[in-house]
Parts: sequence; C-alpha cells; structure tokens
Amino acid sequence: MPNGKMGKMLKQVQKVQAQMAKMQEELGTRQVEASSGGGVVRAVVNGAKELQELHIQPELLEEDVEMLADLIIGAVNEALRQTDEMINKEMQKIGGNLGLPGNLF
Repeated sequence: MPNGKMGKMLKQVQKVQAQMAKMQEELGTRQVEASSGGGVVRAVVNGAKELQELHIQPELLEEDVEMLADLIIGAVNEALRQTDEMINKEMQKIGGNLGLPGNLF
C-alpha cells in the first residue's frame, strides 16, 4: 500500500477513535428510563450502563418479595436493552460518516 493511502487510512482510524471517545463521554451523560408493572417500578440507566435511579412505589414494599424482585429485574433489563439500542444507533452514525456499512458496528 503506498504511503499516501496508508497515511489517509491512519488519519481515518484516528478520526474514528476520537469520535468514539467523544461518543462514550456523551453517552455517559444520557439516561434511559424503563418501567415494569405498569410503571410501579422504574429504572434509570446511563449510557455507561450504570443504574442511576430505581423508583419503587411504596405500596409494593408490602407485596410479595419475589414479585417485587421480578419487577425490578424487568425494569433494569429493559433500561439496559434500550441503552444498547441507543449505543448501537450512535455507533452506526460514526460508521456512516466514514462510509462504512451500518452493520459493521
């Protein structure tokens, strides 16, 4: 590969790395909220896939502990799934800007 093409490719790789670092920083500030049980349990997850908030309606605390655990797990898992979707969309934007196929990421 001639030096000109190699240099151009290296610049593209550096550009992608910078875009990905910026995206990761930005995603860390974004939040996704999901709920279960008709909204009685809500989970908020950030783009770094960290659980930020967990809201449980007080009357649920008097209910079956197993049911409450299932509702919490459902809300958190849905929030994480939505976070993955958000991250994948942002990755596709970066790939599209470079002319790469969208399914590469």
